[in-house]
Amino acid sequence: MRTIDDTLLEELQADLEGTCKSLTQLIEEYDLDIGEDALEDRLLDGSSPVERCGRCEWWFRSTDLEFDEAGGVSLCSSCEEDE
Repeated sequence: MRTIDDTLLEELQADLEGTCKSLTQLIEEYDLDIGEDALEDRLLDGSSPVERCGRCEWWFRSTDLEFDEAGGVSLCSSCEEDE
C-alpha cells in the first residue's frame, strides 16, 4: 500500500484530469492506502488541484469549474451551458 506524497499527488491529479475515472479505480490502480473521501479531499491540494464536475462527473482542474449555488455543486463549462 502506498501513501500519497507530493510527487504522487501530482501524478494522480494529472492521471485524473480529463477522465471520468472513479476514486475506487484510482485507489486500486495505484494501490493506495486511503479512503475515497480522504482521497477526494487530498486531490484539492497542491499546485494542480482537480475535482469532479457535479453533473457529468468528469475530472477538471478546480479553477476550470464554476460553483452553481442553486445546485450546490461545481460544474464544468459544458454542463454550465446546459443550465
